[in-house]
Amino acid sequence: MTAKTAIAKERCRQVLRAIDRIATANALPFLTTQRVARESGVSDGVLFRHFATKDAMLIAWLESRAETLQGLLTAMPDGSYGLHYLVQCLLRDDVLLALLFADPMQGSALRQQLDALREQVAQSLLVRIQDTQGHGEDYLPSALRDHLLLSLYRAWNLENPQRAQQKELLMDVLPWEKSASTAALFPDSEHVKQLALNDSGFVFDPINGRSFTANAVGLFVLRALQKGADMEELLDQASVQFEVDVVTAERDITEFAAQLRKLLA
Repeated sequence: MTAKTAIAKERCRQVLRAIDRIATANALPFLTTQRVARESGVSDGVLFRHFATKDAMLIAWLESRAETLQGLLTAMPDGSYGLHYLVQCLLRDDVLLALLFADPMQGSALRQQLDALREQVAQSLLVRIQDTQGHGEDYLPSALRDHLLLSLYRAWNLENPQRAQQKELLMDVLPWEKSASTAALFPDSEHVKQLALNDSGFVFDPINGRSFTANAVGLFVLRALQKGADMEELLDQASVQFEVDVVTAERDITEFAAQLRKLLA
């Protein structure tokens, strides 16, 4: 490889890494060549020697990152372990999460290409979940797939104040796994048992002296925990109490658990 070729390849990598940063900031619709030049440290003139247009630059980025994502999907082991492996890889790579969830870039052809990639990922997840044994009769594979994508989105969403907690939980368990330990989700059980509750949702913590208000789901969960319910019992009882499917019940309980850990810390 000549020095000139090596320099050209490095300039391209700089440009693609700059688009990575723009994508992870959820700013693809606002991408301009001027911003890419500024972010990459590559001048406008040099930029256009490597990419004839902004769309060409975005297509190069999209194809490069899609290749990485498709490689992960292909290498994903069978069964639930493979799903765990994929989720953990995605959570460690903000660029791939942005590829799945960032607002799409301008240009109908580019949006179509990105939408096609996301649909491919969704279909691949559906097939893997269908092949996974032991998820129980209560779950439709399509509902599990949508739940997983929604959970990943919440772990990526820059505007979600609970994104760190969501990411932490997903690193350990898939969203629908009943084997998730109640102790891992909620604060210490003895601490929860000491909370003072009333029917309006007012909660007082005598240990740290703080108070907060819980909604109907939160109040239900706290009372069940004080009676010693585990995660499986919580899911079964909540689905009946609130007339929702188990996937929705787990989503709501998990979100409340993340808030409760913060409140009682």
